[in-house]
Amino acid sequence: MLRVILAFLCFSITFFTYSQVRISSAEIFIQSRHVWRGSQLGNDIAIEPSLTFACNRFSFNVWAAITPDNSYSEIDLIPSYSFNPFKLSLLNYYNPVHDDVNRYLNFKQGKSRHSLELTLDNYSVEKKRLKWMVGTFLAGDRNQITGKSLYSTYLETRYPFTVWLIDVEPFAGITPFRGYYADKFAVIHTGISFGKEFDLKLPFKVPLNISYISNPYTQNNFIIFCVGVKI
Repeated sequence: MLRVILAFLCFSITFFTYSQVRISSAEIFIQSRHVWRGSQLGNDIAIEPSLTFACNRFSFNVWAAITPDNSYSEIDLIPSYSFNPFKLSLLNYYNPVHDDVNRYLNFKQGKSRHSLELTLDNYSVEKKRLKWMVGTFLAGDRNQITGKSLYSTYLETRYPFTVWLIDVEPFAGITPFRGYYADKFAVIHTGISFGKEFDLKLPFKVPLNISYISNPYTQNNFIIFCVGVKI
């Protein structure tokens, strides 16, 4: 895992050093709970800022999440390459643990807070049509008994459309085999979201969203409220 993380960091440094980078987006969201792929992470509202840099087909996103009660925190570095209508991304998830020793550059097995996932999607396409993504963990995702990588994989589809000026997006996600998400093939993330972005004639926009999320595998259900500011 050390080699993979170091290669990731070298790529990131090179991207910033030799590219004519511009800020393409900046936003912050507040969610009633942070639910990721059918699982709730944290026990409080989640504050989630995001900043994206871009240069031609390359982009680099810095994303974070924190809960006021310190039950969950996360910092992600995400370089991506777009080749319409697809985007290839390498996600470096960093998940420090509250009241424990957390060192960002500690990559030792069993002590590192990092994990890496490679994803491919067509979410950036503007047309209202079927969208999909697939992601597989490459590092930091191991069987606790054998120590072998699980290569946990997630596949998701979305179909956005508009009704009465409201953006509607049903979605469904599965894992095809045993891994982080489930002990077998399972449907783990289904639901529908309703959202609208308000333009208040200010330098920023205010998106509002409400989602119903269900995890048929764990039989958990969530209703998530979200409000944000986008520049």
